[in-house]
Amino acid sequence: MKKTVVLTGKAVVSFRKVIKDIDDDEVAELLASNDLREAQIDDDDLLDIEWIHDDVDMKVTP
Repeated sequence: MKKTVVLTGKAVVSFRKVIKDIDDDEVAELLASNDLREAQIDDDDLLDIEWIHDDVDMKVTP
């Protein structure tokens, strides 16, 4: 009988975001707030998986 396996876990990925035509006030806001910088990154900015955390969970269903 064939089964379905679902692997879940966490990974560290590299990313690159280019923001063009940004004014000085917005640059200052980004410099002041790590949360705001993090909010700029979306799925399209993700590049490569750097490493996968050791704890990968596995669920098997029929």
